[in-house]
Parts: sequence; C-alpha cells; structure tokens
Amino acid sequence: MPRRLFKKIQKRIPDKGKLSTQWYLRPFNALLHDPGLWSIHRRGVTKAVAIGLFFAMLPIVGQMALAALVALWVRVNLPVAVAFTWVSNPLTFVPIYYPAYKLGALLLGLPRQDPGDAQMSIEWLAAELATIWKPLFLGCGILAVIVAAIGFTALNLTWRMAAVNRLNRRRRNRAR
Repeated sequence: MPRRLFKKIQKRIPDKGKLSTQWYLRPFNALLHDPGLWSIHRRGVTKAVAIGLFFAMLPIVGQMALAALVALWVRVNLPVAVAFTWVSNPLTFVPIYYPAYKLGALLLGLPRQDPGDAQMSIEWLAAELATIWKPLFLGCGILAVIVAAIGFTALNLTWRMAAVNRLNRRRRNRAR
C-alpha cells in the first residue's frame, strides 16, 4: 500500500530526465543520477518524509530548496522530501504556526501576543513579527522535530505492517 501511494505521488513530479535538462539544475546533474534519490523503498521514503515534514514546520523561505538539498546530502527520495514540505501552505499556516508560537511563548515564559478581535492572519503576523519571532521560532523548531519523528515512525510502522500482512497473505495462499 505505501509503495503504491508513493509511486502515484512520484508520477506527478517531473522525472530525473526532465530535471537534468533544466539550466538551474546543471550544477547538480551528477547528483541527480543517484538511483537512491528516485527509488521507492521504505528506508529512503520514510527519511524523506521526515525531512519534508521537518522543513514544512519551519517558518522560513525556501523550504522546498532546503529539503531538496538535505535529501541530496542524505541520498533519500528527492520528490517525496520536496512534496512533504507542501504540508505548510496558506490554508495550514494558522493551525501550524499559532500553536507553535503559543508553545514557544510558554517555554520562554513570555506573555502571548494574541491577535485580539482581529483574526490571526499574515498581516497580523507581519505587524507583530518583531515581538513574536523568538517564541515562534522556538515553538516551530520543537514542533518540526516532533512532527518529523511522528511522521517517520508512523510511516515506518505502516509500511512494515503492510509488508508483514502481504507476507502472511502469501503464506496462507501457498498453504491452500
């Protein structure tokens, strides 16, 4: 099951042949031919999911590029690492970063800056960034580690359970 799911995801992302023709990726052509960056196996995909989720939880610019660089360095599935950074997007901005900010403020012992009557939005965040950046980054860092660990563990267990179930099914079919 997990392998089929990730093969579907990988079909929607440009393949290494297309990527090698892009001018901005020419410096990385030697690295992009590594089969570990494109193969779908449990160890490579689970690590790639953890990398993608880690960078998705950080409020930084260039999440996809950083996830891709780390995936190249660690030699895990590149498309999966980049795809999982898409967990954070404008729709998930508030549910991810506001609790992270509250966690950081709690750990630093700072009073929380609530948006008040106005809804928390990108505009509120830009106006208050000077006062909330420390708790926000602390909370996001902690959240990134936790979410990456949970994603890695959950996918690893799911993948292993699917493999064991498939093996048991084969054994039952042979016994008939």
